[in-house]
Amino acid sequence: MSTLIRTDHVPAADLVDFLREVMATAWVPMECLPLHRAGYAAEFRASGLGPMQVVVIDVPPATVRRTPELISKADPDLLKMVLVRGGDTCVVSQDGRQARLSAGEFALYDTRRPYEVVCGAGQGQPIQMMTFMFPPSLLPLSRNRVRQLAAVPFPAGAGLGDVTSQFLLQLARNVDHYSPAEAARLSTAALEVLATRLAHELGTSQWETPEARRHAQLTTVQAFIQRHLGDAGLSPAMIAAAHHMSLRSLQQLFHDEGLTVAGWIRKRRLECCRDDLSDPALASRPVAAIAARWGFSSPGDFSRAFRAAHGLPPAEYRMVARVVKGPAR
Repeated sequence: MSTLIRTDHVPAADLVDFLREVMATAWVPMECLPLHRAGYAAEFRASGLGPMQVVVIDVPPATVRRTPELISKADPDLLKMVLVRGGDTCVVSQDGRQARLSAGEFALYDTRRPYEVVCGAGQGQPIQMMTFMFPPSLLPLSRNRVRQLAAVPFPAGAGLGDVTSQFLLQLARNVDHYSPAEAARLSTAALEVLATRLAHELGTSQWETPEARRHAQLTTVQAFIQRHLGDAGLSPAMIAAAHHMSLRSLQQLFHDEGLTVAGWIRKRRLECCRDDLSDPALASRPVAAIAARWGFSSPGDFSRAFRAAHGLPPAEYRMVARVVKGPAR
């Protein structure tokens, strides 16, 4: 389900603050300076696609900057890709490079380093874009390799360039119609397509190492698990099917890291329950409700598992945490 945000109702005096809040919510903290404040009618439609955040944007001319000061305050370590859908051009600047993008073209940049994006950089007209944001670990390429591609324009010419652009455009256009399992598969496919295009630009036809590819796949699977921890039916078989792999391949993926699928699910569920039990704002929520929220169907099983993991029964752990943190304000 998309979240739609529009600015046409925002008074000109409040526009910059409103846009700053939108940017921080949809992506990371950034400065946003619209060319004209009066009648600034921008639209942002944000959706999740597996581990990726997708935002479809229709915006009048503006300049967006991520400064060292903002990075020092919030650094979630993410990569962003902007793809122009139509309208005017945009210019992405990072690491001393500039990518001027027209319809169908895209560029990659890193939220950990300063960057600037000028929207409507051609004739000062509105522009239609979309962004994809995701952890760099999901790409089976080293960070140094990816850095070589920051603010490099990727044209939408015939062949691989056109395939990449059209696939991503179509993917974002229908993002509200995918089931969670479909979204997981399609996000994996999107990252594969993008990584293939990046590898082509770097002049390599293979992933750097099997280890990098395996790590990217594991991270994608773990992100899917995290989003579905509250589903009591979450199982290795469900996860394997959602990622179009055999159950044996999924188990091997975790085994290579010294883990088991079921063990990792259980560990993450217990950690989420622990966080809820420690939260003063949730002090009135029954322990059984917290357990059910994170996929534990049996209160007794949950109590035993929690005590084994944390040394105290859930209710007692909550009382100790309340003493340490104090009541909710």
